[in-house]
Amino acid sequence: MKISPYSGGLIISYQCNLACIHCLYNCRPSWKGWAKIEDIDKILGRLCKIKNFNSLHLTGGEPFMNLPLLIESIKLCKRYNLSFFVETNCYWAKNEEYAEKILRKLKEVGLNSILLSYSIFYADKIPIENFEIAMEISFKILGRENVSFYTLSGYQLLKNLNFKGKINFEDCLKLLGYEKFVKFLQNYIVPKGKCLYTLENFFYKFPPEKFKGANCIFEFLNPYHIHIDLYENYIPSFCAGITLGNFEKVLNEGINRNEKILNFLMTDIYSFLIWAENEYGYKRKEGYINKCHLCLDIRKYLIDNGFYFDSLKPIEFYHQL
Repeated sequence: MKISPYSGGLIISYQCNLACIHCLYNCRPSWKGWAKIEDIDKILGRLCKIKNFNSLHLTGGEPFMNLPLLIESIKLCKRYNLSFFVETNCYWAKNEEYAEKILRKLKEVGLNSILLSYSIFYADKIPIENFEIAMEISFKILGRENVSFYTLSGYQLLKNLNFKGKINFEDCLKLLGYEKFVKFLQNYIVPKGKCLYTLENFFYKFPPEKFKGANCIFEFLNPYHIHIDLYENYIPSFCAGITLGNFEKVLNEGINRNEKILNFLMTDIYSFLIWAENEYGYKRKEGYINKCHLCLDIRKYLIDNGFYFDSLKPIEFYHQL
């Protein structure tokens, strides 16, 4: 099955200054390693050959933690004439002078667009003022039309609490109240990855039988939001911890249905559950938030017990999950 993505992200590292409880990819300070510039060159060179590929984001982890690599990556994006933006949590915007210095340098080498992220989940580590400085300086240097947010409503929700500096998650939750937080959660969270464990009590759960006949074909073939990481894994949709294989092989040859777990997930996720129970001793839970929760819990069990498969990468994703 061939895939022709038209939008995607390049994960240049999973290392982050934060370890957010909602992080889709379980990024954290202890996850070391950055993409090599020659590998980034190879990936971008292949993406620009895809006829309808029209939007790339450079992401992590936190890309601003390695400014020299980010600068060189931006230069490559411009060389290949790719439309792109950079994602950041704004930790670096400690004052206006420093923020302006960084953004002017990135603008100089080719950055035209940026996505600024701020929310309740890392308000305990990054002062709200950092986000505001990053926002104003980005408007000034890149233009308002080239600055996007994930999400502005999340920032405004916190701004209305009239606090300054930082606030921990528990205190913020008390100030917001359960209903406001759940409403925010529904508009902010992609219910996959780490949050299926850290925030599972905020979601309804269903018996595993509900997911009989469900599969992941749409997610695997979805051309809208793929990722390629520094290990050259092709990650479909928001399916953290799953790779369809090496990105070049996937783009050139399509999905390998002979890989056992991928075949289960493209056929019937409930059969994946039965197989894991019968062959590896997995114990089903009474309820799961969604099919992704069921899938992730099985995958985590397999990795935690030393059962490795080519499609379950990067392995580090499952550590500290």
